[in-house]
Amino acid sequence: MAESTDEFLAAWRYALADADQAALTCRRYLAAVRAFISWFERENHEPFTLQRLTPIDLTGYRTWLQQRHAVSTVNVHIGALRSLCTWLHETGRVPQNPAQRLKSVASAAPLAPKALTALQVNALLREAQQTRHGLRDYAIVQVLVQTGLRISECAALRVGDVKMSERHGTLTIRMGKGNKVRTVPLNASARRALLDYVAERWGWEADWTQLPSTWAALDPTRALWHSQKHPTLSVRAMSELVEHVVARCTQRELVPPETSAHTLRHTFATAYLRDHPGDLVGLAALLGHSSLETTRIYVQPTAADLAQRVEDLRLNAYV
Repeated sequence: MAESTDEFLAAWRYALADADQAALTCRRYLAAVRAFISWFERENHEPFTLQRLTPIDLTGYRTWLQQRHAVSTVNVHIGALRSLCTWLHETGRVPQNPAQRLKSVASAAPLAPKALTALQVNALLREAQQTRHGLRDYAIVQVLVQTGLRISECAALRVGDVKMSERHGTLTIRMGKGNKVRTVPLNASARRALLDYVAERWGWEADWTQLPSTWAALDPTRALWHSQKHPTLSVRAMSELVEHVVARCTQRELVPPETSAHTLRHTFATAYLRDHPGDLVGLAALLGHSSLETTRIYVQPTAADLAQRVEDLRLNAYV
């Protein structure tokens, strides 16, 4: 008796699990294949069987997907079908692999993420100063925009990770992506904001000359950012405070509504390359990127850049 669709899909699912595929990947792949089977039956007006599966069906489905979905979604479906067809061939369920020449859809080079202008950054900083915890929130926004830290990295900072004086400063990131440790410099704006914050938090005078002795007396494992209800400010709470500051600015149309903590990271990266053109290696080290390909997105033009360049063409002679 021929194996049913549900039976071979169940066997494939177990094969994916045995190959240590993530549970989410397994679910996505199964959903993608079931979507293909439904499409096959609608288009061909016949029940799906492995014997009727051809490369033409697969390329036809890819075309159908391209007309309706983003490239990333299309490629998830293609990846699922290639995985299934390879397994079907390897297990002898089909004599040839019908997806052997099925290619992913190429996407255009991504545009650079949108960064804030200097005026927009200043608007966020001014608003952060007006919150209930003004010095803390101002320092958080300054650290994010002046270092390009991920918000999870910023929230994880401990007292011992901060080294600073009036003229120099560094942050040691111990909870970076991929558990990589890196050190990033603190500029004068970030150092001053941190000095004012820690002085208020621990009841010190905001004086650089007194900082070394008072800072050394603290427990280095203590969380840098305080919270009234918890020993440390969580990533979620930090995200919410940034969202609150953004919302207040958005009400007055001072920043785009889609601004987030990650926008501050993009803003730092864009500003760094503007002042140091071509230094992708340096920027990658600061951002904690393991591949320059990830950093390369910041040398791409933004949508606004392209629009302005087209607007400035000499061909644009309409008056």
